[in-house]
Amino acid sequence: MSLAEQFRQEGREETRSLAEQFRQEGHQEGRQEGRQEGRQEGRQEGREEGLIFSKQQDILEALEIRFQRVPNGLREEIESVSDPKKLSLLHRISITCADIESFAAEL
Repeated sequence: MSLAEQFRQEGREETRSLAEQFRQEGHQEGRQEGRQEGRQEGRQEGREEGLIFSKQQDILEALEIRFQRVPNGLREEIESVSDPKKLSLLHRISITCADIESFAAEL
């Protein structure tokens, strides 16, 4: 093998080695970014679920204070609502409604 061929061969091997190193680093960075995005999405979902749960509990508490009890069917309907805006509206209604039946009609 001539000296020029030997240099070409060494250059190819070094190029392959560097390419493999960059590929591994890219995979590692991608995994780290994916984990971080997953954590952020998980935190956001947790916050949203906590907000929804809190609003549902506020409605139930307001109804219990005003009317002493909340029928199980109505409780389940409230707990099935997951739209924060709808829950905010229902909270206001739970405070201002004349009776539990008029609240139920708003669901």
